[in-house]
Amino acid sequence: MPECRARLQSATDLRGLALSWDAEGPVAVMGEFRGPLFRLHTKNYYTNCFAPFFYGKFSEAEGGATLEGSFRMNPFIRLFLVFWLSFLVLFAAGAFIVPPPAHPASGMGRVWFFVPLVVLAILGVSFVMIGRWLGRAEQRVIHSFLKSTLIADDA
Repeated sequence: MPECRARLQSATDLRGLALSWDAEGPVAVMGEFRGPLFRLHTKNYYTNCFAPFFYGKFSEAEGGATLEGSFRMNPFIRLFLVFWLSFLVLFAAGAFIVPPPAHPASGMGRVWFFVPLVVLAILGVSFVMIGRWLGRAEQRVIHSFLKSTLIADDA
């Protein structure tokens, strides 16, 4: 296990100074290591907050080490999405719970209150989908980086 971790750590840019225009450069993968746990991501010329990060863990196995992990969004972005969607739900519930005034001052119907909520919900879902679509190549880069660095078969 220490050998696999050392090999992966030596092939990863730890300072975050690499910048690859096509995510295929010699050191296109950056990482952070804490004991057997690590996080890998790519650095691009554009900012994609919804890009996938690979969260992995080395564990002991018979005759070697096992790598387990998954692709997830940054924890801060996931927290942001929870707040975004929870406020949408709260405002929508408030619109249903609070009775409408008999004569609204604006003269607009109650339906117009829901239009911005629907637009914000569509924007939230669209941001995630577009970010994942832009990050689809990054998953392949990280996967091939892990395979080539650790020289292992998929299991």
